[in-house]
Amino acid sequence: RPGAGRTRFCHGADRALEVYERLVASTLRKLAPGSGRFVAEVWLEGVAPASVFDGFRVIPQPSGDLGSRMAAAFESGVSALVGTDIPAMTASYVDQALDALASADLVLGPVADGGYCLIAMNAPHPALFEGIPWSTARVVTETLAVAKRLSLAVTMLDELWDVDDEVDLRRWQLQQGEHTPRPSD
Repeated sequence: RPGAGRTRFCHGADRALEVYERLVASTLRKLAPGSGRFVAEVWLEGVAPASVFDGFRVIPQPSGDLGSRMAAAFESGVSALVGTDIPAMTASYVDQALDALASADLVLGPVADGGYCLIAMNAPHPALFEGIPWSTARVVTETLAVAKRLSLAVTMLDELWDVDDEVDLRRWQLQQGEHTPRPSD
């Protein structure tokens, strides 16, 4: 719904919703059933038309902050979570994370801004989601500090980037061959 998600990467709630819907659709295409060695689910806040998520199991997110929602997913048996604002996310990236769980307790896919786009675990570790300064450049650093206190073996995947602002949005659009006029155009 307009205004419910991030609006900092473009002007206006309707435009932000349009961009977010395109990012989600791109992620769903890349992680569609049969694309990897996993069963993808969509954990959703609110309600959406079932046709949007055709082929995916849709699970309502519990209430709470981002950390408590992610912890709940792992408590429910999820092995890996990915963000929907990662243009370079692929099924093989998720498969790589799941493969790494053979020797790691925790796998993180870092993003350039200090957060992560993927987190995978063999077993729930709720402490990894407590007291983390979400949406800051310290997310990975703080998560790794908790993992160290818990004596977890950690594997880091290659760094990707996410769409957080207008510069990221232009980068993604250019990769898709789109031209977005700047305010001065």
